[in-house]
Amino acid sequence: MKKKVVVENTLEDVKNYYTKHGYNVNSLYFNDNINDINLDEYDAIVVNSINNLNIASNVKDSGKVVEAMGLAPHQVFEKMHERTRR
Repeated sequence: MKKKVVVENTLEDVKNYYTKHGYNVNSLYFNDNINDINLDEYDAIVVNSINNLNIASNVKDSGKVVEAMGLAPHQVFEKMHERTRR
């Protein structure tokens, strides 16, 4: 793992959790284009809800986008690790 993630800027608790676990955390702001993110550079892209974003199918299908809505930070972290084990 690269230990790099992109986290939606509104998810401060998730950003803090990843930082405490040794990850380099970059913020994704609402005006940023998620489709311009180089997927190979990151372990995951954490967003509140996929439905609120215009995401290209190659990004959505990459398995790197993790939805955080309704989850505690440790659950988001676990969800990311479950996906990377497949």
